Amino acid sequence: MVERKTFPARGGYRIAVAAERMKDGKWSAVTTIQQSTPTGQRNIDLPISDVRFDTEPEAENFELSRAREWIEQNTPSGTPA
Repeated sequence: MVERKTFPARGGYRIAVAAERMKDGKWSAVTTIQQSTPTGQRNIDLPISDVRFDTEPEAENFELSRAREWIEQNTPSGTPA
């Protein structure tokens, strides 16, 4: 079963990461960046990476780094943490 974990991020964003063990025993993960708006929730799915990892935490940390980088590059620099 794939469990989606949610982590807080700067600017009121949340990062949702789902990691999954592949048939070869390696781990992969996907990420959705979530932003609450006055009328609902905006979901930004990052492109799926083909990188595989030995452990679930490695896969999650890789995706968290990608998501934080996306937020940094795509939001105003004055947005509070």
